Amino acid sequence: MEHTQNLILGAGLTGLSTGYHLKNGDYQIYEKLHEVGGLCRSEEVNGFLFDYAPHILYTVNPYAHELIHTLLKGNIEIKKRKAFIYHGKYDLYTQFPYQAHLHGLPAKDIIECLSGLVEVLRDPDRPKPQNYREWMYWRFGKGIAEQLMIPYAERIWTIDPKHMNFSWIDRRVPEPDFEAVLRGALQDEDDRTGFNQEFWYPIEGAIESLPVALAKGVKNIHLNHTVTKIDPKAKQVTFDTGKVVSYQNLVYSLSLTHLPHFIDEIPQHVLDAINGLQFNQIECVNIGINRPDISPYHWLYFHEAEEFIFHRISFPRNASEKTCPPGTSSVCCEISYSKHRPLRVQGREALIQATIDGLVKAKIMRPDDEVLAADVLTVDPAYVIYDLDYEKNVKIIHDYLVSLDIHPCGRFGDWQYYNMDHSILSGKRIADLINDRDAVAA
Repeated sequence: MEHTQNLILGAGLTGLSTGYHLKNGDYQIYEKLHEVGGLCRSEEVNGFLFDYAPHILYTVNPYAHELIHTLLKGNIEIKKRKAFIYHGKYDLYTQFPYQAHLHGLPAKDIIECLSGLVEVLRDPDRPKPQNYREWMYWRFGKGIAEQLMIPYAERIWTIDPKHMNFSWIDRRVPEPDFEAVLRGALQDEDDRTGFNQEFWYPIEGAIESLPVALAKGVKNIHLNHTVTKIDPKAKQVTFDTGKVVSYQNLVYSLSLTHLPHFIDEIPQHVLDAINGLQFNQIECVNIGINRPDISPYHWLYFHEAEEFIFHRISFPRNASEKTCPPGTSSVCCEISYSKHRPLRVQGREALIQATIDGLVKAKIMRPDDEVLAADVLTVDPAYVIYDLDYEKNVKIIHDYLVSLDIHPCGRFGDWQYYNMDHSILSGKRIADLINDRDAVAA
C-alpha cells in the first residue's frame, strides 16, 4: 500500500491547482482519464479542434488573472465579445444581453418590454420574489421576462424556473439600469453590458492549453486510475487498477453525485441530500464546414425551443483561427437535457442531423455546405441547477464530508456554477487551508 499526506482525486483545473499551490510536496493526483483537464479539454476531429462545450477565459480576481496569463504566456489573445440572440420568428439578431439591446425588435415588443419595466420600477414595495421565475418578473417586468428570459431559462435549465432559487445570479444575469435599457431600445448601442465584455482564449491548442500548462507545474499525476472505493475510516482509496493509497487529507474534486458509489454506509439523510441534487447534461454537437467565415459572432443564443434543438452555439474559429484548417469554419452547438426533460431525439446521427437542420433554418449553414467533421461530445453533469433545496442539500453533504476529513472542491465538489477561474481558485483555497494547518502543526 502506498501512502501520501495529500491525496487529490481528479486532475481537472481544481485538482491541478491544489497540487500547484500546496507548499508541501507530499501529494499524489489521480485521474480516471488518459489526460489532464477534466471538462477543460479539447478534442481533434479531422483537423478541427473542439472544446468540451465552449470555454472562454475572464476573471475579476487579480491573482487568477496573473496566473492564467503567466501559464499561457504568449499563447493568449484578447477578444471583444460578439454575442447575439437570434429571433427566428423575425429572422433577426439582437445583441446580448437582451434586456440592454432591444433595438431592432418590432415596436410592439419594445413597448411591451419598456412598459413592463416601468411598471415594476413604479412599485418599489412590490412583494419580494421567492424563486427565479418570480425574480425575472420582479426585476424586469412582464415583457422582458416572457419574451426571452423565461423561455431561455427553461431551455438551459430544463425545468420551470419557479423551482429554482436566484442566489447564483450575481455576475451571471446582467442587470442594466433603466437608462441603459432605454438607450438600448432607442438606438443600436455598441456598449457591451455584462461580465465578459472582453475575454481571452489560447491562440494555439484550444482551451486544453490551460490545464496542460498548469500541469507542468505539478508532479505525481497518475492517469487512467478510476476510484472504486473510499474508506474514510481507514483513510484509504482503492482504484480500478487494484492500487490502494492511504492518506492524511483527501481532496475531492469529483462530483458529489458519485459519493454513494465510493463510500459505504452513508447516513440516510446524506443520501437523501445527494439524491436531491439537481443538474443538467449537455450534448455538444460539433460541425466542421468547408467554407470560411460562416459567422462574425463568437456565440449566439436561441430561445425558441420549438424551432431549434440547440440553445446556444459558438464559433471556435472566431476565438482562434488555429482551431480550424485553412479555408474552413466550425460550429459547436449545445443541447441541454436532464431527467426532467430528455433529449427530443436520440442517438448520435439523429442529434447531428437535427443540429444541421437547425443551422440551415437559421441560415448559418447552407443546404449545400460540405461537412468535413461531425462529432458529439457529452458533458455529464454540465451545469448545477440551483433548485429550492440547493443550500440545504449541499450543506448536509459538505458537513458530512468535512467530518470525515474530506475536502470537497471544484465545480462539482463545491457544487457551484463555476467558471475556469473559480475552479482554479477553489483548488487554491483547499491548498491554502492545508498549508495553514501544516504551518500550525510545525
